[in-house]
Amino acid sequence: MKKVVAADPVYSIHEHNVDAEQLHIYLTGWKDYMISTGHDDADIGETGVEHVMATQFIKNLQICMHNGGRGHKDDPYRPILIHMKTCGGDVVEGMAIYDAISLCPNPTIILNYTHSRSMSSLILQAATKRVMMPHSYFMFHEGDGNSSGTEKQVRSAHEFYKRYATFMFDIYINSMRRRGSMRNLSRKNIKSWLVGQMNLKEDVYLPAAQTVELGLADEIFDGNWKKLCEIKK
Repeated sequence: MKKVVAADPVYSIHEHNVDAEQLHIYLTGWKDYMISTGHDDADIGETGVEHVMATQFIKNLQICMHNGGRGHKDDPYRPILIHMKTCGGDVVEGMAIYDAISLCPNPTIILNYTHSRSMSSLILQAATKRVMMPHSYFMFHEGDGNSSGTEKQVRSAHEFYKRYATFMFDIYINSMRRRGSMRNLSRKNIKSWLVGQMNLKEDVYLPAAQTVELGLADEIFDGNWKKLCEIKK
């Protein structure tokens, strides 16, 4: 298999959200999604995680994995930098992105722009290195799910989303126990804190510095692009 290199890197970045040579992926809303749902650029806000974004991201990650691994003999398994700017979105599609990142053999860095909230706050936890832009923020909440149909269908959907709530708590707790101000607390105590915050505020917003303090991110970006892609062993 030959190394994948875009004939026009600028076109590849804008149309496909990947720089296959530098191993940069842009995790953001998709023009194709806007078109497929009958919207245009003028009347839609920021798109969250959905099936088009997830499918395109997984393809781009596979391209970068090849270019940074077998396809680059002088520097095997180079880090992949993911520029993330999404407001959250569908939990099922988001978990597909989470799984793809967490199982990637290359080191991964997520650089978070604007907000890491709801589903994208979980995606952030999948990276080898989690970096906040100085004025970006983190938000977690219970999320919401809509279901319709028969009583049994609604009950089944409720059970399905309860399982995803368990995944959510596990992901946050695992991150907070690896590092941060609560790392010495029990899983039960950390979950109690998370639940208490959500019961009090519903949507819990954290500035970048507090996100790092709690262990939900690793650092705040200082503008050093070379250092950004360095992974401590």
